[in-house]
Amino acid sequence: MKTAAAALLNCDPAELAVTESAQSAWAKAFASLDFRPGDRIFCWESEYAGNAVALLQAKRRFGVQLEVLPMRQGRVDVERLEAELVAFQAARTGRALVALCHLQTNSSVVQPAEAVGQVARRHQAVFLLDTCQTIGQMPVDLRRLGCDFACATGRKWLRGPRGTGLLYARGDCQWELVGEPCMLDHVSAHWTSPSSYHLAEGARRFEMWETSPALHAGLAAALQLCSSIGPERIWERATMLARRLRGRLQDMGLTCCDAEAEPESRAAIVTFAATRPAQEIKEALAARRIAVSVSPRIHSFNESDWKEPPVVRLSPSYYNTEDEIDAAAAALREILEEKT
Repeated sequence: MKTAAAALLNCDPAELAVTESAQSAWAKAFASLDFRPGDRIFCWESEYAGNAVALLQAKRRFGVQLEVLPMRQGRVDVERLEAELVAFQAARTGRALVALCHLQTNSSVVQPAEAVGQVARRHQAVFLLDTCQTIGQMPVDLRRLGCDFACATGRKWLRGPRGTGLLYARGDCQWELVGEPCMLDHVSAHWTSPSSYHLAEGARRFEMWETSPALHAGLAAALQLCSSIGPERIWERATMLARRLRGRLQDMGLTCCDAEAEPESRAAIVTFAATRPAQEIKEALAARRIAVSVSPRIHSFNESDWKEPPVVRLSPSYYNTEDEIDAAAAALREILEEKT
């Protein structure tokens, strides 16, 4: 399984650990950083809720500084990050971590992770990348992105089983800036004497003895399917369907909840708000055998976002057809025209 994942993500199998979820992978990497007062974490307003809670806990528990950077038209401002890192490095108060979500759960804007990675490396900052919404949807080259750690889930765009995830730990990671995993057993470390142990090499140090062979087999099958189709073909097909869907929504007068200035290439996540509550729309579409989800906008470091209502999220993938996109749009029009 790791060999298949490594081929898909352009990394070495020894740089991958199998986990229970993307959140578990992210948390294992984050908890290994051995924070101290004076360290600083840089993230953005759009940080995923599960990650944000851990960031706030580290601020409270260890006295680290949490620097939440603003977004600029839905995208992270790489120049602002570099300026902040230059100032922090000059002060020499501690170590720096840069945490980034490659793609938000309710946005189509793919963030410039490669540029962020270059800045982080230039200023000796650890770079933790959340690729939960991109692996399986688009080509992801972890070597090129330059992250020290990355997390992924098996259950979303890879279409693998729930309860599976991957943690990438770069082989030449700055281990002197990283502490030990917060949990060890006789797989993640070797018991070398009655009073000593030695950490396992590479990402293996983040794994534990007890695993589910059935779930791992399912994840392996999902990885092999993704590789056989090709992430480039998946991306091309899914984003084409998403563009078609956005066009249908615009014909209805609906506005997609994306940045004001979009990049040329959007991901296949389509979100919108309407006059009817998002949950009602979801239930009405479900009654027509159309699966969508509701995404809250309160999960943000930007206080004004907490006042916004949830949005409806549609996530077309490569196996959907044009007819299915048109049918979903027609059903949505019918639902919105119903009297409530």
